[in-house]
Amino acid sequence: MRKIYTSIDIGTDEIKAITIEEYNDKINVLATAETPTKGVKKGLIVDANLITNSIKKTIKILESKLGTKVEQIIAVVPSNNIDINITMGEVSVNTENNIIDGETIFNCLQKSLKGHVEKDMEVVSIMPIEYKINNEKKVKNPLGLVGEKLSSKQVVVSVPKKNVYSVVGILENLGIEVVDIVISSIADYYAIKNSEYDKEIIALANIGKEKSVISIFNKGILIKEKIISQGGNSIDEAISFNFKTDDKQSKEIKEKYGVANRKYSDSDENYEITNRLDQKITINQYVLSEIIEFKLLEVLKNIKNEINNLTNREISYIMVTGAIDSMLGFNALIEDAYGRQGQILTINIIGIRDSKYSTSYGAIKYFIEKLNLREKEYTMMTEEKVEEMLKARKRMGTGSVLGKIFGRIFE
Repeated sequence: MRKIYTSIDIGTDEIKAITIEEYNDKINVLATAETPTKGVKKGLIVDANLITNSIKKTIKILESKLGTKVEQIIAVVPSNNIDINITMGEVSVNTENNIIDGETIFNCLQKSLKGHVEKDMEVVSIMPIEYKINNEKKVKNPLGLVGEKLSSKQVVVSVPKKNVYSVVGILENLGIEVVDIVISSIADYYAIKNSEYDKEIIALANIGKEKSVISIFNKGILIKEKIISQGGNSIDEAISFNFKTDDKQSKEIKEKYGVANRKYSDSDENYEITNRLDQKITINQYVLSEIIEFKLLEVLKNIKNEINNLTNREISYIMVTGAIDSMLGFNALIEDAYGRQGQILTINIIGIRDSKYSTSYGAIKYFIEKLNLREKEYTMMTEEKVEEMLKARKRMGTGSVLGKIFGRIFE
């Protein structure tokens, strides 16, 4: 079975969507799409009509690249007012020869929810910490083992139902079935998840436009999360204050000329603009970099303080992601702020090397792991839809990027 999955991440600044193929345990990116967001404030939908139009535009771009319609999707939902609890569950093993299968594991995890989720909350993740077989043998993965009873200890993550329904409702009104939901912090972790990180305590910081999501993972399990009202727009505000530029100008200056660390700037580089006061001014890149560096260090310092407030355990890595991390010199700034602990969350997958796709990519990896745990074979696209994509490839010509990818995967 060709396993094809699509996810969507609705951010305050941009919507990112991605379609991938899991092929021979490897991930191949088939298409990506991004559009500016309208109707979202600090990660929450505030105008359904505006965000609906933005989502429609994103999906249309993705479908034009794929050559077929997107009918199912994994959605990233806001984690505002998150609830994280540790629960226990236990079931009898009723399979032939008492072999623990995916369905037994699923039933055990589901049983752990009883009495632990408030009526106005929706479960977005159940993250197993450990299992016990016959109340004795502790294992990380009981799949295929033998026992009469299976018990589990897990972290249950839930968010307000309005966070979920605001996203799911719009997608389903557009004729797209939401097959799974996830929050950004878990998706970001799964984007870089490996055996080494699963042994450590890791802090993640996703710096968005108006907010930053800070999360702590202990051996691959989310244990704490905090959202702070500070993001990349603090740089725009500082540029606007210093140069009297409007919002559009400030963002353009940051993205085109901005340098995160003054060491990487050119003191001889100047840019002339007419600001919102109709004044012609000259912006020196070194001066601009000083402003940006100051604001970024302020954000990074606040993130570190929140990490210290969330846990007193020793952190092995502090990983930072978000659109701002592509700015020249940001990596050096992370090292200055966090020392050897600090890293930029990097994705080395052809087609999405830009880490702004970390959340949408990680959402799919998380979904795949859940399928594997339940021993489920699943794809979002039938063979007929794959054939549609192959025909689209022929229309595009083999010289196109999508054509080359499809040629390598499907022929």
